[in-house]
Amino acid sequence: MSDFFKKYANIRGEDHVKHLQLEGQIAAQIKTKRQSLQLSQQKLADLVGVPKSTIGRIEAGITSPRLDTLLQISKALDTAFVIDGTNDQPDVKIP
Repeated sequence: MSDFFKKYANIRGEDHVKHLQLEGQIAAQIKTKRQSLQLSQQKLADLVGVPKSTIGRIEAGITSPRLDTLLQISKALDTAFVIDGTNDQPDVKIP
């Protein structure tokens, strides 16, 4: 954990910092996968059924996606939604 996060954890608590880091990882994974598929934010938004600004805010870490939105994003990106950050069963797809 960086010095900043250590100091912030002393103020807000380690659980809060871990939550923020997880949200950042999710945002980065969405953006990376979208870009690897050469999808624009607008195209992903159209596939998911949300405004482009929602995708932008999610990728920037300004907002966290609701569960239903996250599931739609994972379907649109053809990637599994994994809760714990690991994928022990790579053949499992979201229905």
